[in-house]
Amino acid sequence: MRFKAALLLHQCFGKSWKEIHGDTEFSGSRSSKTFKPKKNIPEGSHQYELLKHAEATLGSGNLRMAVMLPEGEDLNEWVAVNTVDFFNQINMLYGTITDFCTEESCPVMSAGPKYEYHWADGTNIKKPIKCSAPKYIDYLMTWVQDQLDDETLFPSKIGVQPY
Repeated sequence: MRFKAALLLHQCFGKSWKEIHGDTEFSGSRSSKTFKPKKNIPEGSHQYELLKHAEATLGSGNLRMAVMLPEGEDLNEWVAVNTVDFFNQINMLYGTITDFCTEESCPVMSAGPKYEYHWADGTNIKKPIKCSAPKYIDYLMTWVQDQLDDETLFPSKIGVQPY
């Protein structure tokens, strides 16, 4: 992941990982309230084995193989493991740009000049609100983390099936 993040930083900002973060990963970024701790999959669990399989096939460069359900595996468990991994990857990637996207430099969450995103989670914030990009990402990452921490959706105990 560090290589992918470093490549993205160079392509987007013309700077290397070291120029931005020094010798350690996320120096200064961990203090950001938007940075969420990595959600761990217990080593030795079936989910951990699925994650290792996903990492091995993704590294092959064959995306079709990387997303294909392994023979004999449960589709819901495969999707859950990959969802957790995707969250962790996005979380790390966002951690690399937190110094560049601040309340001042990114006052609106947008996708170009024509599209602006407003936040609503349907529970705490029912009516969409306009907010800065860092605040939007904070809301989003917190909402996703809450979903991942919900044992009825993503059980952490081996053999528990919510689906």
